[in-house]
Amino acid sequence: MESELQAGGGILSHYAAFKAILTFFFALAVSAASFAEESAPSAPPSQVLVPFSATYQAEFSGFGVTAERRLSGNQNSWRLDFSAHSMFAKIEEYSRFTQQGLRLIPQHYDYQKSGLGKDRHTALNFEDNASRVINVYDKSRSINNAPENVQDKISYQLQLAVDIANGKSPLKYLVADGKKIREYEFEISGKEKLNTSMGVIETIKVQRVRAEDAERVTNIWFAPEWNYALVKLMQQEDNGKSYQITLTKLSIDGKEVRTEN
Repeated sequence: MESELQAGGGILSHYAAFKAILTFFFALAVSAASFAEESAPSAPPSQVLVPFSATYQAEFSGFGVTAERRLSGNQNSWRLDFSAHSMFAKIEEYSRFTQQGLRLIPQHYDYQKSGLGKDRHTALNFEDNASRVINVYDKSRSINNAPENVQDKISYQLQLAVDIANGKSPLKYLVADGKKIREYEFEISGKEKLNTSMGVIETIKVQRVRAEDAERVTNIWFAPEWNYALVKLMQQEDNGKSYQITLTKLSIDGKEVRTEN
């Protein structure tokens, strides 16, 4: 977040708040994921994706942003959509990917931002089983020898949830971000009951792994009973400020989710 926008008033301060929240959503949030159990002969039960729709609310300095995530399709062709909007700006992104067992293989990633600030459009094509990442609008920023199991900026979020559901470790991910490959690592830190607008739910708490001297802390809460949906995400910044994203509505395979308590 740019300091001059933080210091400014009126519309610029609103833009700074919007940018802070959306940066939080995109760089750190792990999407709600939904799964169904599937058994195979002589193989242990596993978790596979099923369609879902989730709504989130975030607030920073009194400035609110509503975000929606939606997974549609089937094992041969999935699409994960994300949109966030306020009265000042809008961001939309989506990932198209396929599924091989418990591995998600990205095919196309698209990101668009409009409203305050400069409009932006980024698109990546993943070719040859995701071994090549082509930047559609700037070929010079393509990656010709991508590492194995590379993900895009939102497919890795679903891959994380799939891995947690299936007890996989370590939780490390390589993500194509422009011409760079970034690494994200997470670890499970325990269980915790959370009181949500949809009822009290048992969750698994996950923490982003950072350098030992890092002051920023990111925690994520998944609900196994809701098919490992993300219920809450909280980040504490090194300047003492904190951000929080909460799940306000969830449907899995067309059915709205609520607890019985």
